[in-house]
Amino acid sequence: MPPPPSPPRAGTEELTEVGEAFLGLAPGAGVNVVELADGAGVCVVQTGRGGGKVYVAPDRTVLFVPSAMDFDTGLAAFLGGARTPVKGVEDRP
Repeated sequence: MPPPPSPPRAGTEELTEVGEAFLGLAPGAGVNVVELADGAGVCVVQTGRGGGKVYVAPDRTVLFVPSAMDFDTGLAAFLGGARTPVKGVEDRP
């Protein structure tokens, strides 16, 4: 029996929207988007004071890091598999 199909991979624009939604930003808010090498996803960087970074994988999982963490440290954690838990999932019985 063949393995189940992989979930569809999202494009850069869709991944950016996922990152903006995670940050709670309105479309068109001040962000910089960095495409990650080898199709690993994108990093959505909130501009302005107190911003953070959200690394978004093609499967739409995310890793949020505070603005105090440098890009390369966050990227290494993201590529190593670290992800931010989905709110509420850990609270389910």
